[in-house]
Amino acid sequence: MKNEMYLSSFSLLEPDEIFYFYAPHWLNAWEAYLYNQALKSTSASGWAFKRFGTDKDTYAREMIRKPRYIDYLESMEQAADAALQQMTPRDRMLLLKSRAAFIYIDAWGESSVFENITSALHTSMIDTLPKNILKKFSIKNVTCKVRGEKFSLIQAMQLAQDYLHWQVFDFVIICGAYRTIPVLVFSDEDTLAIKGSVKSKQKNGVQLSVERTGCFIFSLRESGLRVSCGKYIAHGNVDDIQREMTKDLSEDDLLTFSGRKENVMRIIPQTCINVVDLNDIYGASGCLTPALSWEYLLNNTHPEKKMRTILSDNFGGYSYFDTLFSSGGKL
Repeated sequence: MKNEMYLSSFSLLEPDEIFYFYAPHWLNAWEAYLYNQALKSTSASGWAFKRFGTDKDTYAREMIRKPRYIDYLESMEQAADAALQQMTPRDRMLLLKSRAAFIYIDAWGESSVFENITSALHTSMIDTLPKNILKKFSIKNVTCKVRGEKFSLIQAMQLAQDYLHWQVFDFVIICGAYRTIPVLVFSDEDTLAIKGSVKSKQKNGVQLSVERTGCFIFSLRESGLRVSCGKYIAHGNVDDIQREMTKDLSEDDLLTFSGRKENVMRIIPQTCINVVDLNDIYGASGCLTPALSWEYLLNNTHPEKKMRTILSDNFGGYSYFDTLFSSGGKL
């Protein structure tokens, strides 16, 4: 794979709490309206949320909307700790003493206005950069935040790929979080289907939205997984998109995808490979859903196969990255 890099370590965390079904209410009329529009756009019959900081003793409708944000912040730290601990002591020490860049990703940009926050420090941690995690990784060089909605992870990976191959940095750490704020989740799904697609007449069941936090450490030091990012293809000729998204794939390869199933399945040939819908298996986590393909690959190991993860946006655009097992190391 061209411009490949290695996933030295990664960690993904989600709440231990149960799913709670969303119920519209006239006290939140705009949110209820967006909920109904999102059901029409996705052909879903309902919506369920799993969020950090929920409390069974709290009124469920309000608890889904305003859970404790501190649990969400603590989970980001726990994900960073877990990713560090998965590295060998030698690699961990090397990371802390090497040139490292830090990229923070989320889906919504400045979302602290939707939380019950009274601390300016916590506001900056959510909206800008979690400085306590910078200290954890001893970051003294470049830091940035990427807000790319569903594409923020792969955009950060492309940036990491450039940093590493330009030999500007030895390691790039990407930390991210997906907060399932109902009004934002519904508005994100409230888009018209792409031109030429056929809207499903059957209900797709309940949509699951799961909050997750993650930490991903990339380098050029050989480890268990090799990753290479493809390019973004805007909405256009279906044949051209299909050709780009499936090039260099064989029937023995694995294809995972994140996004609306009807948008992705229209560009996958009928003769194509093993296809896995990450949303169906794990629930949707916005910008962090593509990272679940690594969880799937490690839990269903096929060392001889290449796995391609395709991301689709709501407007007919596509991007992808490839992952291969490396014989030179373990994750």
